[in-house]
Amino acid sequence: MLDKQNQAAIYRQLADVGGALSNPHRLKMISLLAQGDKPIDELAKLTNQSLAAASANVKVLRNCHLIATEKRGRSVYCSLKDPRVAELWLRFRDLGEVVVPEIREVMREEFDADDGLSPLTELDLNAKLDRGRFTLLDLRPTTEFEQGHLPKARNVPFGSLAEAAPKLPKSSSMLVYCRGPFCAAAFAGNRWLRENQFKSQRLRFSVPEWKAAGLSIERD
Repeated sequence: MLDKQNQAAIYRQLADVGGALSNPHRLKMISLLAQGDKPIDELAKLTNQSLAAASANVKVLRNCHLIATEKRGRSVYCSLKDPRVAELWLRFRDLGEVVVPEIREVMREEFDADDGLSPLTELDLNAKLDRGRFTLLDLRPTTEFEQGHLPKARNVPFGSLAEAAPKLPKSSSMLVYCRGPFCAAAFAGNRWLRENQFKSQRLRFSVPEWKAAGLSIERD
């Protein structure tokens, strides 16, 4: 029979993992690391934290075995400890959308109400990839793109979109993605393209969702 003390210890450890996920900064860190490894100072900037605060949150996540750290030159890089951490984030996010009315309302009014949102799922897009009738744009930073992207995607970081626009075809449809369903850059980038006479739609998913669907990514 299972010893009750050992059973209680398992629940305590799992509660520690839950506690690590109970901070919005740490959740965003996990979502960002699902896109690719990053140095702590970059995570601090992307989550609007001081370096000291970001380092403290990294320590919490590392102690709960959700992320790993590695010294590369003068920087300390963070990565997800296991691919299932990204899957945990996706399931947690999707659960929130289902059970929390406030999240559903924000998604419905701010993100999913956009008439530029594509209805395509990951499997739908995968079936269309060989037809070549559209341009797939990845608006994420190049460092994330190089660590893995959707097949046949072209990297045009959001900050470079206006500069790259003259080289983009207006004759074909575009599908754009960035960091997921509530990524502001994906929303703004798609809106900018549409306002500038490009036939563009925004995908609701990114690389982590693509991988979770069992589909292969490409690396440059």
